[in-house]
Amino acid sequence: MKKTLAMLWLLGAWLLFPGEARAQKLVIAWTSVSAFNSPFWVMPDAGFYKQEGLDVETIFILSSPTAAKATVAGDISISAQNSQVVADSGLAGGDLVSIGAVVNMVPFYMMAIPEVKSVADLKGKSVGISRFGAASDFGTRMFLAKHGVEANKDVAFVQIGGQPEIAAALAKKLIAGAAMSQPMAAVAEQQGAHLLANMVNDEIPFVHLSLTTTRRFVKERRPAVKAFLRAYARSVHFIYTRKEETLAIFKKYTKVKDAKILDATLKYGYEFMERIPFVKRAGFQATLEEIARTNPKAKQAKPEQFFDNSVVQELVDEGFFARLWGKNP
Repeated sequence: MKKTLAMLWLLGAWLLFPGEARAQKLVIAWTSVSAFNSPFWVMPDAGFYKQEGLDVETIFILSSPTAAKATVAGDISISAQNSQVVADSGLAGGDLVSIGAVVNMVPFYMMAIPEVKSVADLKGKSVGISRFGAASDFGTRMFLAKHGVEANKDVAFVQIGGQPEIAAALAKKLIAGAAMSQPMAAVAEQQGAHLLANMVNDEIPFVHLSLTTTRRFVKERRPAVKAFLRAYARSVHFIYTRKEETLAIFKKYTKVKDAKILDATLKYGYEFMERIPFVKRAGFQATLEEIARTNPKAKQAKPEQFFDNSVVQELVDEGFFARLWGKNP
């Protein structure tokens, strides 16, 4: 009798939460020291994974393409990716899919050494990016093209690494310019670089950062995906509503101690981060048009092949975001 009651109790506890959300450890990867990756810092530190019944290991992988390959292989459950990485993988037969968007446009600042006074002055010089295929690579190419400067022909692209490394390269004048986000754009400015252009003014559609997994994972572990998106949404709400606690988390992960830079970083996040993380079709459309310049397969592809808003839509339909924000966000 006691054994039967114990088994019934365990069964009840098991049914209390979505089984797939708890069954296995999820490995989640973030890929850049920037305000837009901050939800990946907040989710574990603020306890939102535990709140959603998730067992998560969070790791940092400097290269988005590397994290993407690990996601396709199943070594990583969900990672932070841009639309170029997702589309390139899909066009090559990969199964990646964006299930939510952090930012749906190119949000970089083009920082430059003092000698560079205009975008045209970058001709004949080197521009730093994190890695080929990363958001800094793709965003910079699209930005330069709008200003009549052709990547690889007019300027050389140099892979530097993360944003801190790019700031250091600018300070040493190893490169003439680079697309940067906060807080490292402010750090670069402190070290002698200046703001050459705010790419936001060009309003370039691009899924700068998306929550990415595989279609197989969505199919097989949908309750876990849904729980992750709830945890993610809670982290965004936390960032918007609990400033001091958020700044403390920013300080921990960015290693930046300057209060003004941290505050600017938070405001930068406020400017671009989607409160409801729908992926916008226009971002993938612009991405495919750019990829089509060198890959004919992109001309036949449709944006819908690379994103799936269905889980976010479920949460909207259930009233999750309305309850979270206390109004329609």
